[in-house]
Amino acid sequence: MSVEPPHPFPAARRWQELLDGWGLPQEILDQAPESPWFHDPRRFAVDATVDRDGVSARWAREVLPPLGGTVLDIGCGGGRSAVPLVPPASELIGVDSSGAMLDQFVAAAAEVGVARRTMHGHWPDVAPHTPVADVAICHHVVYNVGDIVPFVVELTGHARLAVVVELPTAHPMSAWAPAWDHFWGLSRPVGPTADDFVAVLRELGLDPEIEVSRRGALSAAAADPDVFVPTTRRRLCLPAERDAEIAEWLAEHPPPFVEQVATVRWPGVADPLL
Repeated sequence: MSVEPPHPFPAARRWQELLDGWGLPQEILDQAPESPWFHDPRRFAVDATVDRDGVSARWAREVLPPLGGTVLDIGCGGGRSAVPLVPPASELIGVDSSGAMLDQFVAAAAEVGVARRTMHGHWPDVAPHTPVADVAICHHVVYNVGDIVPFVVELTGHARLAVVVELPTAHPMSAWAPAWDHFWGLSRPVGPTADDFVAVLRELGLDPEIEVSRRGALSAAAADPDVFVPTTRRRLCLPAERDAEIAEWLAEHPPPFVEQVATVRWPGVADPLL
């Protein structure tokens, strides 16, 4: 009988196993009218709710060169994480798998008068074609990444000065656990957490700084009932005919969204001359 060799990164293996627990039963996916993994670009647009003074924005700005610098934003969405870094940032590089998100990112960067570039695809698949930057940021993405080691390695290798990651202290989908139980009788897992992510970084020999703070406001679109109900329906793999039921349930049982985020920063290793 063959024996599986030990995983070289036990914390990374634990991260992968915990994320695998969030998979949905095939019989639920087969009934879903829409993909539960789709994200409405309107929820990630830059608007007046953008947090320009949160820990993550401050930690990124304080390591950028004072007279301008480049920012690489992985999973950039519409630019809500990168735009608050202008100034001092003088160029924003956005990476996202959604073309619609990248269009919003370009428009938001143009609005603040900063140079911008985009890479369409998944990280780290597009890493070989992505330029390095002074600071790499990645907000509310890592819970979607099972194979976390190459993701972090390429993130670190594309930052000259620092990497700044923001993630909820607990898995963001945990907010939907009561709804999954109500509509499907499905129990949801608990982990991983921000502590599990930090354990992966330390296992890779990185020395991160961590600060926990209250999460900034959701975008105006994310809080709009006309967007929130369809988002909930999609997340729960339910048909549009149940929108009234969903709205009623949400009014009585607001999802317990994770209110705290962890900001994690560590040094980059990219060649300063690149």
